[in-house]
Amino acid sequence: MPAPFYRELVYAEDSADLSGNDVTIAQTLLNRWGRQPLLVVDGDFGHASAAAVKGFQASARGQLEASGILDEPTAAALLDCCLADGYRDSGESAGSQGFLYKVLVPVHQNRSVETTAKLLDANNTELLSFRVRAHGHRDDGSAEDWPDFGDGDFGLNELSSDGNTPTGLATIDLNSPEPADVEEEYGPYPINRVVQGLQGNMGLLLSDIRSGILLHTGEWPGWDASMDMPNSDGCLHAHPDDVDAIWQALVALGVQINDNPYSSKDYPYTPQGLISVELVE
Repeated sequence: MPAPFYRELVYAEDSADLSGNDVTIAQTLLNRWGRQPLLVVDGDFGHASAAAVKGFQASARGQLEASGILDEPTAAALLDCCLADGYRDSGESAGSQGFLYKVLVPVHQNRSVETTAKLLDANNTELLSFRVRAHGHRDDGSAEDWPDFGDGDFGLNELSSDGNTPTGLATIDLNSPEPADVEEEYGPYPINRVVQGLQGNMGLLLSDIRSGILLHTGEWPGWDASMDMPNSDGCLHAHPDDVDAIWQALVALGVQINDNPYSSKDYPYTPQGLISVELVE
């Protein structure tokens, strides 16, 4: 089965419904395809979900068996159809939504292509622009020994654990640095932690399905600023000097550095910023 799916989803009247994050993702993608009426996204693969799968299969005009079972060919077709969330940044300022800052990140389908992100204050004034890499593990699900500088692939799809940084809108917050014993992987500076998804694939995934997405740097052996950055476990990588400049610019705005809880689940602080990740092709 193609990630994030790992099993066939089958409905049977005489047994308990299958449930889980894979069902939640399937239901969301079926709604994006155009299922009417919309499915209730509850993570339970019941009669309505099976009927929606059968309708999707039938729409493929003989390319898929209309069985109502989310099998491997159907899962692949559903991802191809409906992985993209269509999210577009609204242009609204962070301040108009009660936040102190916003990180605006354009991404390409091929995440080996790095892009230029922007740090905006509460009034949408640009404070910094900086290079980012939004590539997770390789698109075959693998990762070379750290640091993996990639081979030009598109990256593992963003619905998967350790996949590409998801598109959409989410809250974000400034945390103290990651532990000193992982400084090579995360750098010595305060990091920005993506906390709660609000729209798009961020809204689908965070923080119940995916967590641990950071904007950070690293002390990557053999790397210099003329090179592309290495792949991550689904985070946003940025150059060391830029991550240093980001936290200092945020503190100058009045953003607090909260003690690092090392997770976005049951996050103990009120997030101070927004992050908007938008597909630009």
